[in-house]
Amino acid sequence: MRRDSAPSSALTMRFWYQPQASWQSRLLSPLSALMATVVRRRLRARHRGQYGVPVLVVGNLAVGGTGKSPAIQALVRHLQAQGLRCAVVSRGYGGQAPSYPWVVGVDDDAAICGDEPLLLARTLDCPVVVDPNRDQAVRHLVAQFQPQVVISDDGLQHYRLGRDLELVMIDGHRGLGNGRLLPAGPLREPKDRLASVDWVVAREQVPDGMPVDAVLSLNPLPPTNDLGDVLPAGVAVDACAGIGNPEVFFQQLTQQGYWVQRRWTPGDHQPLPDAAWQQPDRPLLITEKDAVKLPQPLPEHCYVVRLQPSLPNEFLQRIETALRTLMP
Repeated sequence: MRRDSAPSSALTMRFWYQPQASWQSRLLSPLSALMATVVRRRLRARHRGQYGVPVLVVGNLAVGGTGKSPAIQALVRHLQAQGLRCAVVSRGYGGQAPSYPWVVGVDDDAAICGDEPLLLARTLDCPVVVDPNRDQAVRHLVAQFQPQVVISDDGLQHYRLGRDLELVMIDGHRGLGNGRLLPAGPLREPKDRLASVDWVVAREQVPDGMPVDAVLSLNPLPPTNDLGDVLPAGVAVDACAGIGNPEVFFQQLTQQGYWVQRRWTPGDHQPLPDAAWQQPDRPLLITEKDAVKLPQPLPEHCYVVRLQPSLPNEFLQRIETALRTLMP
């Protein structure tokens, strides 16, 4: 038995990724033209950081998951290995903190700080601060923790945040979709914005016809539960993915040798439905991002698929050199 539980928005926006402009896209084009006017006006507000430390924004043009958090994990680990003190700022989407700026603790609830910041705080040995006003978050980080480098998780279009460097993540399979602005397409900014950023990185593979500076490899590990048990390949499982592009996770599980019987797609940043993890028919495979939303320790039948994201060493060295050049 297979059951898909997906929000309607995921179904209605499939036309974004059709090779030819659909009737839905043409119908929404006037709204995209209005969006373009707003974007151009906001682009003029972009400014360099004035925080005393370099700020690197890791963002995207297309809505949905593109691999920002894994890229930040790979980048921070490299910089830390080279002796640099790093810190991360995030909007904290999906969370509501008692006050801002909020320093994320490893024992926080995802409902307070958001799932992605909590994941980064638990997997990286560096401060993570959330605040819808990222400018305020950076100033707090610099004052409280004296980092040498600040990385913004998303925020490419948050122009209140000053930035010195910009890295754009792109889904290697979907690329930029039909290349149109919201709502006729998936883009938050025109695709020619890529010409003004410092680096473009694709997740998993190079998109057709699109030059990139590097490819991010996710390198999924065998699923494990909180007891340390490894789930052997070749078994039937259920799977839940509350991420921007859940199909990527399900395809990954198939490549790892699992037979996915039931799929749950609650939506990006959304809580997992109780039926997905409290009523086991089979082992349940979930992402790291979803695991931080559940009570700890996880039920024995829940297995987390952790990643070991990596970027080419030569590319990481280029970023490190650019950051060091900007340090006081």
